[in-house]
Amino acid sequence: MTINSIKPFGGYESQRMEQLEQQRQEHQKVAANQEGSADRISISDEARLKMSMLKAAQEDPGVRSDKVADVKARIEAGEYTADSRDIAAGLLRQELDIWG
Repeated sequence: MTINSIKPFGGYESQRMEQLEQQRQEHQKVAANQEGSADRISISDEARLKMSMLKAAQEDPGVRSDKVADVKARIEAGEYTADSRDIAAGLLRQELDIWG
């Protein structure tokens, strides 16, 4: 009996070994890129929307800064209590104003 060539892996095993080697190389590339790169941030669309709403509210002439400062001071002093009925009534009034 003569053996012409010996293949350590054949068929599926060979493909699987190639895939594992490619994944290992890609992982090494990613790790090398991450080590040399600077920190990055990304801002979600939701955060962008919230920032634009905050900016619009701050620039709105209808905001009474004296009232806001008074409420902040009362909250910090522990003297402010919110009445849930007043809050609910305000939300309903606002909703009715919007949907009329």
